[in-house]
Amino acid sequence: MNQTIWKFNLRVDDVQKIAMPKEAKILTVQIQGELPCIWALVDPRNLDTNRIIQIAGTGHDLSKRIMGDYIGTFKYDGFLVFHVFDGGEE
Repeated sequence: MNQTIWKFNLRVDDVQKIAMPKEAKILTVQIQGELPCIWALVDPRNLDTNRIIQIAGTGHDLSKRIMGDYIGTFKYDGFLVFHVFDGGEE
């Protein structure tokens, strides 16, 4: 198995799709510089697939969303707090 860790930049959006190698294992979410990023353990030989990432702010209504597995929480722009979920591969 040929694994390495890659970084993927995120937008502060409710839902986004990130192209990453199939079967990647998401490790964490953090702010790097001013951008939210996720790091994942990937096998670069695997074909890319879209991963659905959902971001919700503290206090946001989540009743109409399928959140998936919790990845982590990050603080953005000095005072906003967002929570990131992995909706799985598309």
